[in-house]
Amino acid sequence: MSGISSAGSSTSADSTVYGTDVAPVTFPGIASGINYNAIIDKYTNLTLEQEKPMQAQVTKLNAQQTELIKIQNLVTDFQDSFQALSNPALFTSTTPSSTNTSAVGVNSISGQVATPGAYTIDSATLATATQMAGDPAAGGSVDATATLALAGTSISPQNGTAGPAGNQGQITIDGVEVDYDVNSETLQGAVAALNTALQTVDPTGSVTYDAATQKVTITSSQPLTLGSSSDSGNLLSVLKLDTSQITDVAGTYSTSSSAAIGGINLGATFNTDQNAGFATAVTSGTFTINGVQFSVDASGQNLNDIINEINQSSAGVIATYDQTTSQLVLTAKADGPQGISLGATGDNSNFLQASGMLANYTAPNKLSAGTQETVGQSAQVVYTDASGNIDTVYSNSNTVSNVVPGVQLSLQQAVGGSSGIAPVTIDVAQSSTALQTAIGTFVSAYNKVIGEINTATAAPVIGSQSDSSTGTAEGTELTSGGILFSSQDIDGLKDQLVNLVSGLFNTGSDGYNSLSSIGLELDSSFSVGVATNADSSDTSGTATNNSDSTSVGSQQYDGTSGKLQALDVTTLETALSTDPNAVASLFTGSNGVLDQLGSYLTSVTGLPTQLNSSVIGTIPPQSLFQTVQSENQDVIQSLQEQISSVTNQANMQANLLRQEFVNSETQIAELQSMQSSLSGLLSSTSGSS
Repeated sequence: MSGISSAGSSTSADSTVYGTDVAPVTFPGIASGINYNAIIDKYTNLTLEQEKPMQAQVTKLNAQQTELIKIQNLVTDFQDSFQALSNPALFTSTTPSSTNTSAVGVNSISGQVATPGAYTIDSATLATATQMAGDPAAGGSVDATATLALAGTSISPQNGTAGPAGNQGQITIDGVEVDYDVNSETLQGAVAALNTALQTVDPTGSVTYDAATQKVTITSSQPLTLGSSSDSGNLLSVLKLDTSQITDVAGTYSTSSSAAIGGINLGATFNTDQNAGFATAVTSGTFTINGVQFSVDASGQNLNDIINEINQSSAGVIATYDQTTSQLVLTAKADGPQGISLGATGDNSNFLQASGMLANYTAPNKLSAGTQETVGQSAQVVYTDASGNIDTVYSNSNTVSNVVPGVQLSLQQAVGGSSGIAPVTIDVAQSSTALQTAIGTFVSAYNKVIGEINTATAAPVIGSQSDSSTGTAEGTELTSGGILFSSQDIDGLKDQLVNLVSGLFNTGSDGYNSLSSIGLELDSSFSVGVATNADSSDTSGTATNNSDSTSVGSQQYDGTSGKLQALDVTTLETALSTDPNAVASLFTGSNGVLDQLGSYLTSVTGLPTQLNSSVIGTIPPQSLFQTVQSENQDVIQSLQEQISSVTNQANMQANLLRQEFVNSETQIAELQSMQSSLSGLLSSTSGSS
């Protein structure tokens, strides 16, 4: 037994039996010299060979399951395309156009169908908004004798930092530099200094200030040049000469401030010196516009702050300040004859009074004597309709929807009359754009289904190869074909789909009762893989040794692959103009394309088909795809059970062989031990004799 107990560790990987759970013999023929593991491997592998075709079939069936799911998803996508195409509005859709979009723009109104026809806008006046402009006298007057900083100008004077003394301002007139200091120079003094500077180059020139208009005027007998890049401060802007127009009349050049230099200062806090340019100081408190209350902090806010507060509110007005006329302006956001309500009981800030809008606190909405109010006007449109009738409509906005049914007009400019713009024609024409898009989606989804089925069910390509030495020819599978080749269920699915899209339907019309009649034709040719021959005499072939060989090529055939061609838009347009009801019925009728396809596909996928306003199809106990996949799964399970049985058989066989070899090795070892003992005994006996 010593031979067995001294056996080494397990065998090498070369003797491992894959596919079983039988461990190798742990003493590889120590006594006998026989490689038992090799013998076990050989017998086991021979048994396991039975599994290979079954494993290959399982692999193929799993691939089929994956392909079935892919086709099912594509069919579901095809079903999804029906909902958009079943919308009745697609077949009555219209598109409006304008002969002058810069004067009258057009848009279709969602949910409405415009009646085809031509409408003429003979004349149109635009709607305007109500506007209030405050009394210009609300701005305070300029004190020409006070220093510039305290004179009450609407723009705060500044010296700047680039002056000759570092803190003085500098202004240039006709090349002559004039220095100033806003904290010590008066308006009168600044004007006099400018006048002196001008006269050094033009003795006839003059610079004057008119207290009544609060404007500075400059005249000269030579061209005027105001300002320089080396200037410092903002006196040119304070005097509003930076935006003034220089004129030349018979050789006399002149310019005046573009607006009064006094008035309200937009950026100055209300309670600063000169009341920020208000003639009456603004007080803290509240004021009201269109029922919306606003707060005023005279010590922390300026006119810009209040304007922004108004514009960001729900008061329905836009506030601006007109620097040219020195007026606060309120404009209604909505056009038309809508008023602007100012003031309310309880207001305790005089902002509306100080800005020249209201006369007093006690009579809300009683305007100041100098307030200018322009009441908004309604838009007026005079048009000739599709029947030749002349009508007039009014609108409180420039968006008009009661001229052309289903169409919204956007008035951009006045039309007719003294406007100089000729009458504008609005043409409403039937449009198939949305229908073309829906059909395109339908065709694309259908073709993906057919294309995938064609690939999955393609037949294998069989070629032949002859051996020149024997003269025999053998069939060779050049391609394995589609994974679902010979699947009757999937072939049947394709056939039914092709039959439905190429069939006739009851639309009430003999001319437009099929998809082909409106421009959707099946393709007329297809290609398949074929074996092509090449021999050594053919320079394009690959054969050698004088033997013929075959390779894979393609062959074009007349007929259809089942796919639909791209939509013929011209044919569709003709059908729509000739018989739109038949075209609509073809798709949306109770026995139309979508109804029949949807009912069938529900049985294929097990999912209901959603149309525009209904769900069609009866859900079966088991759909086509569920049936095929279930059958495949049953076969897979059966094969896996057979594979397991073979594996178990191999394990049992290996176990039995191992036991037999162990027993055999044990017996051999025992015999070898006895032989060794006898040999020793014989040797000792021979020596003693």
